[in-house]
Amino acid sequence: MRKSSALLLVILLLASVALAACGGQQQSGTSQQSGSGAATQQPAGSGTQEPADSDAKGPANSLERIKAEGVLRVGIDASYPPMEFVDEDGKTPIGFDIDLANAVAEKLGVKAEFTIIDWAGIQVGLLGGHYDAIMSSMTITEERQKEMDFVQYLTMGIAYASRPGVEVKTDADLHGKVVVVQEETTAQFYIEDLMENAGIQPVELRSFPYATDAFRELANERADVVAIDAPVAGYYAQLDPELYKVTGMAEMDPDPIGIALRKGETELRDAIQKAVDELEAEGTLHELKVKWFGDAAGQ
Repeated sequence: MRKSSALLLVILLLASVALAACGGQQQSGTSQQSGSGAATQQPAGSGTQEPADSDAKGPANSLERIKAEGVLRVGIDASYPPMEFVDEDGKTPIGFDIDLANAVAEKLGVKAEFTIIDWAGIQVGLLGGHYDAIMSSMTITEERQKEMDFVQYLTMGIAYASRPGVEVKTDADLHGKVVVVQEETTAQFYIEDLMENAGIQPVELRSFPYATDAFRELANERADVVAIDAPVAGYYAQLDPELYKVTGMAEMDPDPIGIALRKGETELRDAIQKAVDELEAEGTLHELKVKWFGDAAGQ
């Protein structure tokens, strides 16, 4: 359930205008600007990815192209267990979204190929044509729907994972605590809204590029609570119950989570929607929730 800044889209547009004005050669890689926090796009375990030709990545006939190539390219931020993270070999993506992407690709008659990229640049990477879809626990928002189409597959609420001796059960319990979040996420913006409009004032609110960093702060007792998606909080609580405990939930309705696609790719969107509907009807989605979330999801 993660949000990325609209500033990156402005940077992308400005860079495109600058290139056109200078008569420069088109470079898809300019979507990743210096200082944006985005990593070089890299398919897991297959070396550096060269930007695809823009004509080949255009919205027209994208489904036909994917089927012809036999590959559905998927962008992920692999720092969000159990949704998507890297296996012990240091290169193989695993997690709920990975299994779902593979299942969707199988329905399309192709294979999934994963591009690992920092969350801050993931939306720009999709719009820049580096992959066909984002399957990385992205919250469906009105703002995002102006830029992308979505196929919903989950809902998620925000949980509070506390360190030993601390119990944050409700939003009000955040008052006077050191709170950590992953940056540019729904949790960050939700708590900022509480601080501005509900009079709830943590001692400090700190954000980090990766969820793993936030939980490291909790483990080292430099924070009292992590606010994050319930499946992620539950995963860490099961991983090490001596360090982490899910003690409460944010007082908000669960957010819809979806597969993000470029606008106008209706054939691909409809095919993925059909695949997700079939996986739901067959019970595959439920099986993946049980496999990766256990009792923690509640979704």
